[in-house]
This record gives sequence, structure tokens and C-alpha cells, in this order.
Amino acid sequence: DNTKNNQNLVLWSHSLRYFTTGVSRPGPGVSEFTSVGYVDDVQFVRFDGDGRRGRAEPRTPWIRDNEGREYWDQETEIFRSGAQNFHVGLQNIMGYYNQSEERSHTVQGLYGCQLREDNTPGEGFMQFGYDGRDYIALDKATLSWTVADAGALNTKSKWEADGTIAERYKAYLEDECIEWLRRYMGFGGPCLTRADPPKVDVIRHPGPDGEDVSLRCRAFGFYPADIKFMWRREGEDVSLQMELVDTRPSGDGNFQKWASVSVPRGEELKYVCVVEHEGLAQPLAVKWGEGPKSRGATVGVMIVILLIPVAVVGFVIWKRSGRREEMEWSCEGGKGREVWV
Repeated sequence: DNTKNNQNLVLWSHSLRYFTTGVSRPGPGVSEFTSVGYVDDVQFVRFDGDGRRGRAEPRTPWIRDNEGREYWDQETEIFRSGAQNFHVGLQNIMGYYNQSEERSHTVQGLYGCQLREDNTPGEGFMQFGYDGRDYIALDKATLSWTVADAGALNTKSKWEADGTIAERYKAYLEDECIEWLRRYMGFGGPCLTRADPPKVDVIRHPGPDGEDVSLRCRAFGFYPADIKFMWRREGEDVSLQMELVDTRPSGDGNFQKWASVSVPRGEELKYVCVVEHEGLAQPLAVKWGEGPKSRGATVGVMIVILLIPVAVVGFVIWKRSGRREEMEWSCEGGKGREVWV
């Protein structure tokens, strides 16, 4: 999905996140339950199955080589238990909205924790969505639940009546999650702390009316995923006019992104794209016709985008794909617990 200029290059920290999806009527090639774990922007574990089938699988060499069978058996049981909870919860929510079982419905969960640059715990988060919309989220400060609509009040009432669910989630996010993140960071080492600079170029597309043209600034081959674009016209910031797409994986453990502006024909050289990234010693400025630029390690050409589950953290915005990645590189690009009542 395209978005307007809404970006922020944050100070780099480390995170452990789980993206989980349950589907009431999965179609061909779609699992009833999927859970994917990420350390920073690197997928390291994945489960596809249900409460009886499926196994947790390593997605990176560093987790495969450092954890044994006991770990994978335990993870598998955790994910299968989560699948059962999601199945029950999905049936409950369908009842809250008086929806039939004839149509397929989806419940999603996103939770995780962060480490700041000084290795101190950052923010933890836990939130859920239903059919692509916000549903309910944990407020750690008050140990209460924030709901998006009247239907979610039913879940809020059940969880707050228990009195321990929010406390258990908070304890996991602030303690156990942080312990596992530090453990995984030790396994991943340089694969997770690297900063590969982007290669950047600007290409030109004729406009439909024959007057304006589109200048598209493309950055690819970078890691981590945080990156910032700016367009300038003769020194003036015109970034509010640009069209910006979501950062996407390029299939080789790195990322790609582009931002475009519409400019009058003949004025292309008045515009400069400026890119900021952790792997760059200073912002990189590129004009149309200059060819790809990069400061740092040389990166391979752009390849076909392989979509993986992505969440834009605000509340929950989900994209899903049935395609699965293979472990094809050594530096690519968990004990989360699902409870649904």
C-alpha cells in the first residue's frame, strides 16, 4: 500500500516480535494457524499448522545451529496450544458480531519487546486485530485493555474479570521476552548488528497527461529496514508531495523501498532525492541520470519482492502471503504465548 510522507528514522534498537494469524476457513495453501518470529527484521522461526499438526521450523542458520530438539519440541507444543486458543477465540468473536461460519474470518496477534541501544529494556507491546481491523490492545501502564469497538468489549470484560491475564502478559513482555531477545542476539551476532548501506538510483516515468513526469527514487540492498527519504527542489524540501511505499524484503536478507514525486517535464534535474540510513556515513543525494549510488559495501541487483507478513505498528495492520522463504543465506534477514478466551 502506498502512503504519504509519514516516516521517522529512529535510533536503532533490537526487538523480538511475533506475528500470529488464525483463519476460520483457510483456503488452499493457507494454514489454519501461522506464527512467525522476528529478531529485528530477520525471520528466525515459523509455524504453520493447527492444534494437532505442524512443527516450529528454523528460518535462519544461527537459530538452527544453536538450539536442539528439546527447544523445537517445546516451541511446537507452544504454537499448537496457541492454535487451539486462537480457534476458540475466533469462534467467540464471530459470535460477538453475530457472524456466520459460512465466510472466512481472521484473528491476528502482534506482541514483542525491545532493547534500547544501551541494552536496557524498551517498550513491550501486545495487540490483536480481527478481519484486518484493530480489536484490542494491552495498556501495560494500567494493566487494562483498550478496545476498538463495542464487539471487543466482550473480550475486555472477560480478560479484566480474570485479573491475572494482563499481569502475566506484562511479566512476559518485561522479563522473559527480554531474556530470549538477548539470547537470540548472542546467537545472531554480526548477522543482526550489521548495517548494510542502500544502493540508490532515480528513474523517470512519463506522466499520463504528457506534461508532468514521475521521478522514482529507489533504495535497495539495505539493512536494517529503517530508512528515510526526502525530495528537494533547488534546496527546498518538497517531501510532503511524495508518494512513499512500505519497506519490503528483497528476498536476500536485505530490504528495498521507493519514493516518487511528480515534476514538470523539463525540470527533472532541479530535483534531488536524499536518503538517510544507519549504514551511510552521511545522507546520500541522487539526481535522475546519475546512475546508482552507494557508500559502503556493494550490493547485488534488485530482485523480485517476496512478501512476508509485515505489521505496521500503531495498532495492527496486516498483510499476508502464502509463500514461504528458504534459508538461502547465512546473514538473513521465543517464547511468546497466545491466550484467547
